[in-house]
Amino acid sequence: MLEEASPTSPVLVLEEVATVEADRACVARLLAGLRELSLTELPATPGIESIFDDLERVLGESAAVAQADVPPLAQRLHVVFRRLMGLSRVPSSGVTRSTADATAGLLTELMPPDLRGARGYLRRLALAVSDLLDELLEDMP
Repeated sequence: MLEEASPTSPVLVLEEVATVEADRACVARLLAGLRELSLTELPATPGIESIFDDLERVLGESAAVAQADVPPLAQRLHVVFRRLMGLSRVPSSGVTRSTADATAGLLTELMPPDLRGARGYLRRLALAVSDLLDELLEDMP
């Protein structure tokens, strides 16, 4: 039997182990629950216009990101990057494996605490987002 650990926590506690036949309805309910959880627990993906605005702020000709702007920019770009990496794993996404592999290290890389290092991290993250978007949107009408 499964029960919730607390009313606010999505963590489930396993009390007994039972053999359950994984029929289509069971799998569909499980996937729907996981999909709902991921949509409610994860930060929202910014709209495409704000993504391009953030890319311009980091990569544009007059890009000079202030210390106070680094954390929110990094968070927004990392959310977009994670979602794009997830999409890139779909075979028909249009993203080449070499592009996804070249940027995958950013999934676990920590942002340096100093401003110069943080700006470099933001540039790498923005370039990765830009490269993934270029390939994902390449064949769009």
